[in-house]
Amino acid sequence: MALESNIVVESVDEFTDSFFIYDVVIIGAGVAGLYAAYCCGISGLSCCVIDSLPQAGGQCVALYPEKNIYGVPGFINVKAKDYIEILSNQCLGYAKETFFNQKVQHISKTKTGKFCVKTAENTIFSKHLIIASGIGDMKPNVPNNVKGLSTLKQDSDFVQHYCMKLDIYKGKNVIIAGGGDSAVDFAINIAPIAKKVFLIHRKDKLTCEACKLSELRKLCNSSKLELSLENQILEIEDNSKRIVRTTKKEFEVDHIVFCYGFLPSCNLIDGLTNLGMHIENGVINSDINTMETAIENCYAAGDVASYVNKKKNIVPCYFEADRAVRSIKSKISKEVSNHAVYKG
Repeated sequence: MALESNIVVESVDEFTDSFFIYDVVIIGAGVAGLYAAYCCGISGLSCCVIDSLPQAGGQCVALYPEKNIYGVPGFINVKAKDYIEILSNQCLGYAKETFFNQKVQHISKTKTGKFCVKTAENTIFSKHLIIASGIGDMKPNVPNNVKGLSTLKQDSDFVQHYCMKLDIYKGKNVIIAGGGDSAVDFAINIAPIAKKVFLIHRKDKLTCEACKLSELRKLCNSSKLELSLENQILEIEDNSKRIVRTTKKEFEVDHIVFCYGFLPSCNLIDGLTNLGMHIENGVINSDINTMETAIENCYAAGDVASYVNKKKNIVPCYFEADRAVRSIKSKISKEVSNHAVYKG
């Protein structure tokens, strides 16, 4: 048993063999969760970080560790895994405890309003909760209208949905399917080492950030990349030749990467809907002024948080995590002040 703060535990229905008490429990160790731990530490709040993955980093390490990430102030051409290593070294030391490889099974509240967060191994109590679980289990959105896709061998590396290691594309012909930032990022990262990259999008224009279009033009001019818009993938054949048929032409390639996004997953927050949480399309509506959700003392940060004009990239994770922790600190300070006044 570890008591990490001065919170008093009232009787609860169940305990596991070990339980912990903190000012803040952070669910998720991606960018938002890591920075939330840092903000807690420098604010004098005890916290722990829980993640179902065996290491910190969230989708940055689980989906695209070798991909360069963009839009982070002060960093140019930095791989996701390297950035996470720097961020982890800075932030994780501020957490009293980390619980990796532990999936949150249920979240409830005690009679006095404290959160009870349960994993298979531990029961953790806290007055405040920050959900930074990102997109949950990160299941790729698999197209269901491509003939032959469902019959491919599950262990085949021919069809992929994200780029774990770039070196497998060295000297290969690769199709990138999609027109958003992820598809364009992968195309830009793969093209210099691939034999040729074919970027195929069903619409008449890409939806990536404008600054990336000039890099694409350079690659197209160098014949390293071929852009094919208003083109739909119809069929995949993985026999002696790996053929991809589209509405415009037929390609013989070594790999095809579908960048169609990921399906929202809410399973990490089981129990919160019973407490009044409002979940829509796998994200949690939050007050942009405080990042508090519909549940008092429960906050959201990162990709799981939703508010008007939200943009999903790394930079808002810092704003949201900082705002959530400052809101918590302000509440605690007011409670202490009121208690002192009451005591006389």
